Parts: sequence; structure tokens; C-alpha cells
Amino acid sequence: MIDINSINREIQLARFELNDSSNIKGILSLRTRKRIWKAMLDPEDTEGTYRRRTSLRILCVEQVKHHWYRAFPRDERVDEMIALTQDVVEQREDADTSQQRAESFLVDVLDEIDDFNSITEPASFVADAASSTVISACHRYLDYDIANSAEEDDERLPDALDTSYCCASAAAGALNWQPLEDTDVDARRAFWLWYLDEAIPAVLEAQ
Repeated sequence: MIDINSINREIQLARFELNDSSNIKGILSLRTRKRIWKAMLDPEDTEGTYRRRTSLRILCVEQVKHHWYRAFPRDERVDEMIALTQDVVEQREDADTSQQRAESFLVDVLDEIDDFNSITEPASFVADAASSTVISACHRYLDYDIANSAEEDDERLPDALDTSYCCASAAAGALNWQPLEDTDVDARRAFWLWYLDEAIPAVLEAQ
């Protein structure tokens, strides 16, 4: 059974991190998110944990996919990745084949973008998020989100970035390591507050 009080404590600590005056870039660290994800684990319900994890990722992609459509107005591949994720969850699609499709999608998008600018770069982050959402769904084990030893997003390899980080980066128009002057800090902070105050509660209430 999930300890809701434990989750709420971790969310409150995450809010403190976001509101700290020294956090000038509006970053919600991977270390902090891992503590929330760990609190959301239910060892007695692996399937429920898996579905919550996947639903949270889908919500994140939905929240920022307008950045994709701003760059690629008639390209529905991100929505196709979301649909593929749902098919994997319900075991209507093979996991290995779906992971290959997701990886190829991201490679194709990065190859297609000739100029990474204020429009196309956020779209590439959304594509990364959509790809990682499918790949996450292909792995049903309990501690998928917390098994990696990295404590900061920038420690992870480009092909192993977390969905929520990619989506926050799409909102901000920049990754954590990029200069402050290239970052929409208000948009990044707003995304993380939505993540804490709306997305996580919605996922927990739905199960």
C-alpha cells in the first residue's frame, strides 16, 4: 500500500526546493524526484505502480506537446508515441518492437532538424520525452525510475533522460546546464509546480 503521507512530505520538500532563493534556474532535481518516485512505489502492487509511473509520463508529454506542434504542425508522431505507450501497457504491442520504434523515432527527429533554435529545440525535447515514455512502458519492473545511480539529470546520458526532465526542458526552452539567459525560468518552475500539485495527485487519484 502507498503511504500518501510520505508522498505528501516529499512533495512539500520539493516545493521548498523550487522556492529556495538560491534556485535561480527553477530546477527540481532528479534526486528530489527520485524520493517522490520511491514514495510512490507499492511493493504489493507492481502492476499498479507501473501504471501510475506510465500515466505520469504520459501526462507530462501531453502538458508540453504544443511545443512539438508549434515546430511540426501536421506531424502526429508524438501522439502516435503516446498511443503506442498505451498499447504497450495493455500488452497489445510487443515491448521489444515498441522500444525499437521509439528509439528510431527520436533518431529520425534529431536527424531531421537542421537548425536547433527556440522553436525546434523544445520540440526535440518533447520527442525525447515521448520516446522515453514508450521505452519506460516496455520495462515493467518495480524500481525502473530509481534504479539508476545518477542524482542529477545532467549526469545521465542523452538517450537516458527522464521524461519529466525533458518536458520541463521543453517548457523552459533549455536543459538544466544551459545558461540562465537562454532559459524561461518561470515556465520551468510552472511546469514543476504543475507536476507536483496536479499531475502526481491526478495519477494517484486515478488508481
